[in-house]
Amino acid sequence: TDPVSTSRFIVRLNRIGKGGKTIKIYKIRTMYPFSEFIQDYVVKINGYDTIGKPKNDFRLTRVGKVIRKLWIDEIPQFFNWIRGDIKLVGVRPISRYGFYCLPQDLQEKRIKSKPGLIPPHVSLRLKGFAGVIKAERQYLEERENHPIRTEIKYFFLAIFNILTLRAKSS
Repeated sequence: TDPVSTSRFIVRLNRIGKGGKTIKIYKIRTMYPFSEFIQDYVVKINGYDTIGKPKNDFRLTRVGKVIRKLWIDEIPQFFNWIRGDIKLVGVRPISRYGFYCLPQDLQEKRIKSKPGLIPPHVSLRLKGFAGVIKAERQYLEERENHPIRTEIKYFFLAIFNILTLRAKSS
């Protein structure tokens, strides 16, 4: 882990990539410095909210809440996409703690391909931790049978949901 980078405006976060390898994902800071090191504590104490994020998350700054609501924090991930770390549509790159919170079968399916910038739960409008798991399972199953068609379908569903405000960021 690189504790120096966590206090910068653009942060590099360790996430699980293809093959279970650690990749660095770039995001705009929305939390107080070093907050990523206590994610497990926040989830254990508060659980998850209706959109699958840690509930009552005191780590978020006021400005960070606005940045997230407008999806601005995701912009640096386009650099990851251009570099080839992630693809446009796919399961979100998540922390090691988040990864180990998932059921074993989903962990195994997730690491077979690169994570994505646009997650399945945005396309399917499923919420909460259970909704994220259901959306990921459905996406991965569809992708296994029809990879290109699934990517196109989920991309356009997500764009439609975002533009019509049916999908909301935290």
